[in-house]
Amino acid sequence: MRGIAEIPLTAVGTGGAAALFDAHAERAAALIDTALRSYPFLSTAAAIADRLSRRWLERQENPYLGEIRHVAVRLGRPGVYFLNIVYEWACSTSAAPDPGEPGARLIRVLDWGLTGIGRYVVIARQESACGPFYNATWPGFAGALTAMAPGRFAAAINQAPRLPIFGPRWLDEVAGRVRMLRQEGAIPAAHLLRRVFEEAQDYGVAQAMLADERQLLAMPALFTLSGIAGEQACVIESIGRERRIHRAQAADGFTIGVANDWLSGDLAGVPRAHAVEWSATTSPRDNNRIRRSAVCALQRGRFGGAADLAAPVLNSHTVMVAAANAATGEMMVEALDPVPGAGKLPRVVARRELRHASAGA
Repeated sequence: MRGIAEIPLTAVGTGGAAALFDAHAERAAALIDTALRSYPFLSTAAAIADRLSRRWLERQENPYLGEIRHVAVRLGRPGVYFLNIVYEWACSTSAAPDPGEPGARLIRVLDWGLTGIGRYVVIARQESACGPFYNATWPGFAGALTAMAPGRFAAAINQAPRLPIFGPRWLDEVAGRVRMLRQEGAIPAAHLLRRVFEEAQDYGVAQAMLADERQLLAMPALFTLSGIAGEQACVIESIGRERRIHRAQAADGFTIGVANDWLSGDLAGVPRAHAVEWSATTSPRDNNRIRRSAVCALQRGRFGGAADLAAPVLNSHTVMVAAANAATGEMMVEALDPVPGAGKLPRVVARRELRHASAGA
């Protein structure tokens, strides 16, 4: 496709974020600069937020702290610790039997309010004792938000509803982060998911690890998991130590999806309205229902990426679109960014399709 670059695919072994940064140091520096320019005063606040984030990661004895520290030292500017635990994205994700191939297909659309970061997307091939996995990510980021382990499973994270504390959104957001900084023994959702890709040998073990209530999650999250059989798909709702598993059902064609609202009707939280430019009059709950229905509908046939998306699933904050089938070892990733003169919706600026050679062998 003319004008569309190829997303880098980098083998990092077991080196994680440190090795990925070393391979893309200039891209990582540009990413930090772009991210911190996304909001007024964010670059000023980053220095304070970085110190708090570093101390919190140290207190939790975070398993990936060494990698994050390596990036921070090499980069020599604030923002690395902070951006590794920031949790400000919205998503639409679904999983279902792949209509054209064996196994289950995960489709995810990642929205992030850090404008202009799509162009820095990379795919890291990471090694583990259970086999390799492909992590669609950014250089310097230690966790996993969207990944596929050939012959094992694929998974993605959505931001969960905002927990009401005082009422007003920004007051609740600040209070929620203050609570997080007081926690002991907690892990960010993206770090938990990376650990699952490193340690889980199959879909069943991955589900059990994500649903393990002994693990304290730093902030609420929604995990979507798909396996190598068509019926292997679920959404795991996570708040602190509480977990709810919603498994794909035959009555729904083993299709399940989620946006930024709980599937459980009794869990506390305010749904996160996203793509509000699409309809300012739609309620947050309806906003999520429409996005969830739309991303599930994509599972009915061939999925070509962003070209098959419409608002509100595609919106001004969309930075990545991905599809993955762990049974075939196939993964497609598209990076999106605003294009001057092309309107409010972002365009695909880079793309990569891969197929792991030994999948299904």
